Formats: sequence, C-alpha cells, structure tokens
Amino acid sequence: ADALQERAKGKTREGAEEKLTSGDLLSNRRMVSLLRAAFPGLQINSEEHIETANLETVIWDRSIPEDIKKKIEPREVPAESVTVWIDPLDATQEYTEDLRHYVTTMVCVAVNGKPVIGVIHKPFSSYTVWAMVDGGSNVKARSSYNERTPRIIVSRSHAGKVNQVARQTFGNKTTIIPAGGAGYKVLALLDVPDEKQEKADVYIHVTYIKKWDICAGNAVLKALGGHMTTLAGEEISYTGSDGNEGGLIASINMDHKALIEKLPDLEKTAHK
Repeated sequence: ADALQERAKGKTREGAEEKLTSGDLLSNRRMVSLLRAAFPGLQINSEEHIETANLETVIWDRSIPEDIKKKIEPREVPAESVTVWIDPLDATQEYTEDLRHYVTTMVCVAVNGKPVIGVIHKPFSSYTVWAMVDGGSNVKARSSYNERTPRIIVSRSHAGKVNQVARQTFGNKTTIIPAGGAGYKVLALLDVPDEKQEKADVYIHVTYIKKWDICAGNAVLKALGGHMTTLAGEEISYTGSDGNEGGLIASINMDHKALIEKLPDLEKTAHK
C-alpha cells in the first residue's frame, strides 16, 4: 500500500470503499495531458480529476504507427460532437491486491454519444486491443460461443446476484466467473492471446456503473459486430458525464436480443 500510495477516495453506491493509488493519478495525468495538448477544448471525461496546472508536457506529433495505419479507415467529425472517456486504471481494488492480470487502462472516443473508438491496454502484459467502428481493429471475436449454457463473467463483488438468476435461466451447468475490471471482462469475450485472460461467452453487470468503465469495451464490441446494452436492451449513450443506471449485458456472435429476453429478472436488480 505504501509503494502504491493507496488511499480511500469514497464509497461506491453499494457501500464498498473505492481505492485511489498513485498509479491511477499518474496514468490519468499522462493521458489527459497528451489529449489536451493535441486537441485543446476537447471534452474529456476522466475518472480522476486533474488541475490544469498539473498537466504534463506530453507532445504527440500526430504520426500514427505503420501497423495501425494499415488497418484503419479514418474519417473526420466535428470536434464538438466528440466526447473522450478515460479510465486511467481499471480494477484499482485488484491492483492493490496484486491481482494485476485484471488491470487495464482504457480510452474511448464517442461521437454524438455513440462509442466509435475503443482502446483497452493491459499494462502488466503490454497487450493492447483497439477497434474503430467501421474503421478497423487489431482483435477478433472467437470462433464459437456457447449460447445454451454460457460462461458468464461478472463483477467479483456482485457474483451472487447473477449466480442464482443465471442458473435458473441456463441450468446448473452454466459457469459464473467472478472477475475484476470491466476492461478485463470485455476482453474475456474476445480472441485474446493472453494466458492469464479467462474466456467467457457473456458479460453481465447488475448495478450502476461509470461510463469510463464501459465505453471502450462498448466501442470494441460494436466494431466487431457485438453488443453492449443495458439489461433492458437499450443502447448506452456516452454524452454528458453521468453513469449508466440500467446494468449491462455484453455479447458477440450471439443472439443478444434472445439473451436479454431470457434474463428479465436481472433488470429489476440493476436499479436497487
């Protein structure tokens, strides 16, 4: 804790203590500084507050690495239509517990409230996933998913809430995987070459969640033909700076609507 300069920053809605570390702050400062320098006036919603006086000098010459340039199809949009969501260190609780395979850093670009570009980086294995809706990606969906008895990945702190309903819906052979970090859970749905990355068929979250936790994953899934919606099946809007009230369900290469219809009881728990 001393090395990480860990401290409490408040309580979640469920009453759990939220942690803040030097890693959160340093990562946040670096990413916000780069974006502010490159795109002054851009609306950035970030988990950690940063004073203008504390911004670093981080210069980007706007060059794009060749391997990315070959895969993307860029397009121009009005700057005022863009909102950037930053989660500088997802799974802070697990970071303090040395469960670092759960930790990601995430950036998302939304245009008119729709997630368009998502980047999920695993700093402790130096692996990065990125995708742009209608614009390319460096990751793919897996070749198959189990719809009958899916492996369902959920929050470590809310596994019990999902467990009972999921088993009632899909039967006792369904596996519930408790995990830390929203970024990690989205990566569980993809074809990710990381031996510490668990595999799942569906990602479900049943309580309020901040949008910087989910925007990048939403963009990546959308770019690959997948879905991330509220438990009622509504698209999540990434305008403003509020959070997502309606829980979420995420899938790829599955009948997303049918999944939602099978889990009607979970939507009620998302507002509690």
